[in-house]
Amino acid sequence: MASKKDKKMSMTQAKKLPYITLNRMIKKMRKFLKEDQTVQDMFKEYEVDIEEIEYIPIKFGNLDVSAKTDHGIIILNYKLLTDGDFFKDFSYGVHEITHWLQQTTGTKATKSSDDGNYLDNPYEEEGFQNQVSYIADNFGDQEAEKYVDELLEYHDVDGKKEEKKKEVLMSKV
Repeated sequence: MASKKDKKMSMTQAKKLPYITLNRMIKKMRKFLKEDQTVQDMFKEYEVDIEEIEYIPIKFGNLDVSAKTDHGIIILNYKLLTDGDFFKDFSYGVHEITHWLQQTTGTKATKSSDDGNYLDNPYEEEGFQNQVSYIADNFGDQEAEKYVDELLEYHDVDGKKEEKKKEVLMSKV
């Protein structure tokens, strides 16, 4: 969890953190998410033992996005470390663990986030629904709604489509 002693750091500093420190951070995230109801529900839905969370390959890397799952490997952007509050970014872990479950339990490849409209991709919708549910449970419904509003604004979704998409993304809250 974040504490007042956590400090902001530059991207250069984040990339220079020792692997043991990064692994400790990932281990804390796993431990916390393993106890989270949203994550437990995800594992139940996919009929995967929650203990499997310990074996998900997770690392930090250089990305254009906050996080991604590529062939069952979760990669978190170093940028998540720069604000000094990695705890609030555990929601990206929830989103990516959804993709890990999709990719490792399905009978066919998942649709890439690069294929078609990102927010209309059903795999992404599920990831965002779980992420938003996690945010609501841990930080409140207002924070979850704020995250969805910022997401829709970032992806230039407006008008009637915005209302409908917001309803879809908030459906588990």
